[in-house]
Amino acid sequence: MRVLLVGSPGRAPFTGHFRGSVAREGAELRWAGRVRGGGTPEEGWGAAESMRDALAEVSGADRYALIDAAWVALRAVAHDDLTVLLVAKDGEGTVIAGSGLCEVRADGQPVAPPGHPLYDEPGIRERPGYLHPESPAEAYVGVPVGSRWPAGALPAACGVRTP
Repeated sequence: MRVLLVGSPGRAPFTGHFRGSVAREGAELRWAGRVRGGGTPEEGWGAAESMRDALAEVSGADRYALIDAAWVALRAVAHDDLTVLLVAKDGEGTVIAGSGLCEVRADGQPVAPPGHPLYDEPGIRERPGYLHPESPAEAYVGVPVGSRWPAGALPAACGVRTP
């Protein structure tokens, strides 16, 4: 499973971007996000490192516990401009959560219509939206508010280098 975030428009589309994963007790959490995207590269890097460090300590016995623990960890770090896509899975299924997103696609197909609670402005709401897809996907891609699905190569639009 891969979780990616489309870059932002502008000269520095990946400032503040972070990705990672943890596997705990038969469940796995993967994330892709951005924080301090409008700041300097140094500010973005420092903020992204804080997010990565916070999420690396997340634990939980199932997909719901991992998502809940991720929100707790992210709230403990400055998050006013946070955009993040969280995807957790276990033997029973998958759950998707996010912040600052206007679209999420699973294997290239939209997972929810516009206006779904999964989509909102950057930052963390008191009760973030969740989505329970019917079937798992190999790749989940989030589109931040203010961006749009790329017309060109998807990996490059998400900052992934391919040989």
